[in-house]
Amino acid sequence: MTRSYKIIGVLRSLIVAYVVTGVMLIILAFAMYKLGLGEDKVNFFITLVYILSSAIGGIVIGKTMKEKKYMWGLLLGFLYVVVICIASLVVTKDTSIISAHGISTILLCLLGGTLGGMIS
Repeated sequence: MTRSYKIIGVLRSLIVAYVVTGVMLIILAFAMYKLGLGEDKVNFFITLVYILSSAIGGIVIGKTMKEKKYMWGLLLGFLYVVVICIASLVVTKDTSIISAHGISTILLCLLGGTLGGMIS
């Protein structure tokens, strides 16, 4: 496998993960508007969206790479979280990602990507 094929595979998997994130967050926003979900439930569902999106990205990258799928899934989960953290810092200038909830979300996204890579 060439280096450019690997880079394209990672980028494609990240794009899939972010498209899934966007769609799921739009659905969550609509549900929040219609059902009046509380902040605790919304935070739970946002974390769930992140985990599912990184797992789906892990599945895509695992199918693309075919070897060491768990490692590629972990890398995808890591890159997924890094981009989300950078975007969060740029938009909100808030460092709340460095909290117990933020760190557990990061770890869950890493595990989601790894699991997605393993089951692909």
